[in-house]
Amino acid sequence: MPAGHPAFGNGEPQADVSEANPSLPPGTISATVVTDQGVPLAGQQVRLGIMFQKIAEGESRSEKFAQADAQGNVQFTGLTRGSDHAYRVTVQVGAANYQTSPFNLKPDMGQRVVLHVFPATSDAERAAFGMRGYLYVETRDELFQCEALFRVFNVGQITWTPKDVVIQLPKGFKAFKAQEGMTDVRFEEVEGVGARLKGTFPPGQSEASFRFQIPKSNEDSLVFRMSVPPHVAEMRVIAEASASMNLGVEGFQPPVSTANQNGQRVLVSVKQLRERNEELKDFTATISGIPTAGPGRWFALAIAGCMAIGGVFAARGAFDGPAGNGNILADKKRARELLMRELEALEAARREERIGPRSYQQSRVALIDAIARLGLPPVSAPRKKSKIMTLRKRPKSATERG
Repeated sequence: MPAGHPAFGNGEPQADVSEANPSLPPGTISATVVTDQGVPLAGQQVRLGIMFQKIAEGESRSEKFAQADAQGNVQFTGLTRGSDHAYRVTVQVGAANYQTSPFNLKPDMGQRVVLHVFPATSDAERAAFGMRGYLYVETRDELFQCEALFRVFNVGQITWTPKDVVIQLPKGFKAFKAQEGMTDVRFEEVEGVGARLKGTFPPGQSEASFRFQIPKSNEDSLVFRMSVPPHVAEMRVIAEASASMNLGVEGFQPPVSTANQNGQRVLVSVKQLRERNEELKDFTATISGIPTAGPGRWFALAIAGCMAIGGVFAARGAFDGPAGNGNILADKKRARELLMRELEALEAARREERIGPRSYQQSRVALIDAIARLGLPPVSAPRKKSKIMTLRKRPKSATERG
């Protein structure tokens, strides 16, 4: 942890126990609840969560309760063994929730559990913890998909139960979705504001994550601001990026180019707190050089619309006569030439990654369909092989398919 963070507790916290025990009868869970000093918590209520899950029968949940005796012991008997049933022992003390990881009962023995309960506080300055944060940004055709993850390292002997810890997300964010974990640690959406951190952070490591989206305009850059929870000692902003894109985060190290597990180029910018009393509350990031869709598809649709209107007038006899037919043919040829130029420009933009695959496909279909609507005979094959589709093997237009 950087200088200035809360002092660590003395000694290592006692480890919980959850293990199969051959001395216990099959179908039995024996649990003991003690303080961080090993003192039994007599009279403490203990909850046993039960989850049944089978492909043919679906999923169901139930629970049982028992009260600890003078030695802090409880026992649950007559439980179903096997992989279809999962169990979790939970103790609620004030705002803190202590629990085991889910486990199955072995066919020939029981399960022994020891849960430690620690002093708890909602004051972040009284708990000895630090965080490492990650924000991953993926550029899509119509939006930015973002995923945030925060790992909490509690190295003291006091449990932290956050209260009113809210992360402010970029303006206009949408489609918030929190990742469900195995504990009560989670984020909840604060509509129009951001995400609230909830749950219990006992000594040890915990993590929580969520996703959200930022609407995309037709601009070639995105600037957004986001706050972070307390005691973030390291923050990483990671953005998938084409060759033309760049990333800048105010106060962070210059981005480093690397590749993700799929081989996609990503830019990583990091900030690590090193100075005494240094604190990270928020950051502002800029992603520049974003590929944008050109006006080709809108131009193509406009041309197609004009030709459709022209067809209506022609059907009504507005262009009857030799002169009218000649003008229509000349206009169609000029329109085809313009559309072919747009198609070539579209192909070049895709090769240079200035346009995303979805926008490329939509624009390409619209352009080819607009050319087909003109009803002109196929053009002569060019001397040099073209990379774009020629009209000799054009797909059927929407009108022809209908």
